[in-house]
Amino acid sequence: MSVNNLVFFSQSQNTPYLSAQYNDLFRIDHFNSYTDWAVKKIIPGAFVIEGGDVNYITSTINAIRKDQEVFYTLCFVAGSVNSFDSYLVDGQLPSPLYLQEEINQVADLSESHKQVDNDITKAGRLIKYLWLRPKFILQPYHEWQCQRFYQYPLLDKLSNDATDSYKWLLTLANTKILEPLVLIDRQRECAFCRSSHLSFVDVCPNCRAIDIEMQSSLHCFTCGCVDIQEKFLQDGTLICPKCSTQLRHIGSDYDRPIENHGCQVCHQAFAEAEILVRCATCEKEMAPNDLISHKIYSWQLSDKGRTVAVRGAEVDMISSFDQLDFISRDLFVHDLDWLLTSSRRYPSIVFGLFGIYFANLPELAETMGHSRLLQMLESFAQRLRNMLRTPDLSARSSENLIWLLLPNTDEEGLRGFQVRIETSLESMQEESEYKLEARFMGISSAQVSSREDAELLLARFRSELI
Repeated sequence: MSVNNLVFFSQSQNTPYLSAQYNDLFRIDHFNSYTDWAVKKIIPGAFVIEGGDVNYITSTINAIRKDQEVFYTLCFVAGSVNSFDSYLVDGQLPSPLYLQEEINQVADLSESHKQVDNDITKAGRLIKYLWLRPKFILQPYHEWQCQRFYQYPLLDKLSNDATDSYKWLLTLANTKILEPLVLIDRQRECAFCRSSHLSFVDVCPNCRAIDIEMQSSLHCFTCGCVDIQEKFLQDGTLICPKCSTQLRHIGSDYDRPIENHGCQVCHQAFAEAEILVRCATCEKEMAPNDLISHKIYSWQLSDKGRTVAVRGAEVDMISSFDQLDFISRDLFVHDLDWLLTSSRRYPSIVFGLFGIYFANLPELAETMGHSRLLQMLESFAQRLRNMLRTPDLSARSSENLIWLLLPNTDEEGLRGFQVRIETSLESMQEESEYKLEARFMGISSAQVSSREDAELLLARFRSELI
């Protein structure tokens, strides 16, 4: 990167006009498109995109943020930009002196950034991007056409649009790389597909039909008949349709029941309709209580993330095991406690707890390099993913310790599971000179002491594994 270089993108064939001070402070290279620039690959202190055509700005900034070499580079626009792209640029082109200060600051921070192979992982790219912008806040972008109403444009682009940014965000939050800053919104989402496009419909609590109406009903004290008001009206007089008693005084002859709704299908009378939620995305139906509550935050790089930026440690683990869909440790502990309580009350409920500890990750990172270690871990993660069932849960309590909660798995099932993992690991490393040292340990619910809760069990297990 040359701090004295600017790359200026413009659709105009003429050299763009900039004030003399820009030309005094910087060498300016002009290109009509990202494709033209990619031929020469001049790495500048900053990119500048001339406005006018919003689609031109969008295609250029998207290409820059997806480029493995310059994704982190400062990028300014000279002109209008759409709201989505504003989350991917560093603002409007500033004055020459301020621009020079910005570029110099990024250059200074870049020197302290650990120059390893972390940039090949999306987590490593995000950390570098945020590290070079100390005041950057990862903001959600509201878009009604988006399945979840909100998205994080930077996460989408740095992952090359290949993964669900929400799943990635959850991983980054669970591993403490990002920390929440401000609560932006709270919303309900579909329990099946996590869509926020929901329809709330009043239905009959008896037959769940939607053909219901408000109606006035009467209750005859003489015979107990309850029916709609129209059936009591005969020539302007209230007469019970069942016992033919003339109803004169409300409270003594009749009253109005609280059931003021009626179903036109099953003719059931009821006080309140039942609310049914329909998902517009997956078309599943559910009760309001089944919806998932989701908080939308703005985020910033955490202290741990800044430590990773300057030390270059632990990034590969974060990225390589994303496919296991880790849940938070707190949720894992909660579910483990629930299974422990259930299995003690109902002996037919069995489960297994399985731990995996990687003992030599630091040594392998030094000897084989981050890139090759990442490939090895991703291969192991894929094999492990194929062994897990849908109900199985996984969590991480540290960067080299993974927990698996395996419902309906007894002691024999755990032994078979461990054999399959060991066999798969040996097969994966047959032709490699480097060996991933993994330790395994499993325990079934029948082997757990009645005095142990989830926290004590995990603590004991951890000390035996490590």
